[in-house]
Amino acid sequence: MTSTTPAPPAARALFLRHPWRWAIVGLVVIVVLNLVFIALDESDTSPNGRTLPSTIDALTPAPGELVRLQDTVGADLRDDLTGVLVLDGQEIPEDQLERVVPLAEVTFRPGPDKDLERFEPGVHNLTVLYWPQGKARPAKPGSYSWSFRAGA
Repeated sequence: MTSTTPAPPAARALFLRHPWRWAIVGLVVIVVLNLVFIALDESDTSPNGRTLPSTIDALTPAPGELVRLQDTVGADLRDDLTGVLVLDGQEIPEDQLERVVPLAEVTFRPGPDKDLERFEPGVHNLTVLYWPQGKARPAKPGSYSWSFRAGA
């Protein structure tokens, strides 16, 4: 047989005499929980703390990432865009790019049949130049640049 013990009269009296204190404590708890939720929701989880522009869905490799000497590099653009890649200041020839047009992906993989057989070890800069699909390349297309490292 279980019995519930009623709250001591002093505690019940304290609650009844000062209900606004409980309301303030409840309000503070709600505010703190909301602030924690907002802080976690707004935290930056992008690679190297950089946020990509809305025109770019993903980069391969991520900024600062270490890749093998013959890995694929490129960008996944917004689906209504197209573009080209510029590696270390040199635009990669169109016939050496790989494209998935419906997904607006443009990539490059070094190889024996390409101008670049493999990346030299070290830091490389990659830029994607982009513009709307079906339109001529503008004189000043949109662009995004990042660096990655190549190593054995």
